[in-house]
Amino acid sequence: MRQSFDDTRSIRTWDGAGLDSPPDRARQAWCYGTPGVSWALWDAADAIADGETAAWAAAAFTPLADRYYEDFHLFGDRPSDLLGLCHGAAGALAVADAFDHQAGLRAAARLKARLLAHLPDRLPLVEALGEDRMGLLGGAASPLCALLTAAGGGSRAWLPCLGLR
Repeated sequence: MRQSFDDTRSIRTWDGAGLDSPPDRARQAWCYGTPGVSWALWDAADAIADGETAAWAAAAFTPLADRYYEDFHLFGDRPSDLLGLCHGAAGALAVADAFDHQAGLRAAARLKARLLAHLPDRLPLVEALGEDRMGLLGGAASPLCALLTAAGGGSRAWLPCLGLR
């Protein structure tokens, strides 16, 4: 928690050590920044019944969920950067879904709804990604699994592989 900071967009996030001033953190995904770190804190706090830390972690996620801008937070030269679980929309969706499903966080439900609308519009990119790779973290399987799970039509059994539930 002490390693977090508010970036210039007032989003609580995490970065490497030695920052002179808080930058905007464009990369916000399952493996990087607010979604993944705040979820890990919330999940650990929930496991040990630490309500104070769980509330802090949910409060850290909320500004990102409210201010998540696909045109800013999703970037890169490859479809996996835009869509994948690791760096892209599928990862943000999976974490938002976990916060919605497990914590009942309203901001997460709103972000989840936005990303559920965002990803289907990019199915041609998912198809292009599938021609390159099919893997779970950065391949075509990732947006499809995240979509199915968050929409309620898929199993949640695969989520522990990502530290989610």
